[in-house]
Amino acid sequence: MSSQAINTSSPRTVDRRLPLSLAREQLLGAGLLALALGLALVSVLGPLVLDVIHYRVSETVRDQTVGLDLASLALVAPLTLGVAVLTLRRHPAAPALTLGPAAYAAYMLAQYVLGPEYVRIPGNNERFFLLFLALFVLAGFVGVCAWSMLDVSALPAIDERRARRIGRYLLPLLALAVFGRYLPALVDASGNNPSAGYRAGPTFFWTIALLDLGVFLPTLLATAVGLRHGRPWARKTLWLVSGWLALVGPAVCAMAAAMEIKHDPGSSPGGVVLTGALAVALVAFAVYVYRPLTQWSRTGA
Repeated sequence: MSSQAINTSSPRTVDRRLPLSLAREQLLGAGLLALALGLALVSVLGPLVLDVIHYRVSETVRDQTVGLDLASLALVAPLTLGVAVLTLRRHPAAPALTLGPAAYAAYMLAQYVLGPEYVRIPGNNERFFLLFLALFVLAGFVGVCAWSMLDVSALPAIDERRARRIGRYLLPLLALAVFGRYLPALVDASGNNPSAGYRAGPTFFWTIALLDLGVFLPTLLATAVGLRHGRPWARKTLWLVSGWLALVGPAVCAMAAAMEIKHDPGSSPGGVVLTGALAVALVAFAVYVYRPLTQWSRTGA
């Protein structure tokens, strides 16, 4: 009699969980669709296309904004749209792929709100604050939702040699390559005669420095330590960090290229080549990280 009770109660439990899981995936997919459209809208309204949003920034930073909008429109928005389709199709790799675009969107939108010189330079970007705020909250919601849906125990384990290689060598090397530039930049910004590049956008500089050194660098280093000690959470943060780097790298390269095309005094062909090489390395690293997950998902796990 007790066995019969168990058999009849088990399907009820499954029936409650499946609709809940499906609803969460549909909600995440809808959020990703809205985020992709929102990123595209901000890029089109900015100086790249319609020039409706006039950011309170210098000409140098405006050129950088053009490159950032180009990366968002040509790379990040289509990628976010593709991840939304994978989510709605219940692809097992979709939550892991969501973390990178969500982190990039929050990172970019924070710069658009906090970076402009509201007192010193004319513009109208404050009129679009509610749009920036809505997309910032949406990016956070999408990221948290994807994080909660990631079941590490149900995903393929990272090979110990691969995890050790990433934690001991690759992540520290990337940290040095991506964030090492801040050491001379902070010395320059704190001096009595900072460079022209810093004077062109000091608020933007400190906003990005706070995000990079206060959020993403500690996350990257914690991930390296977690991988070396076999912590399950480190696999989640690895997907987040690698996805974010793979999007930020091309965006920085696009910013440098836009400055060079506009003949900005602070640009140089060498800077474009250097940022381009770094972008290729960051994308290659993300492919290296995500490849086992995509191979596993193709086998129908």
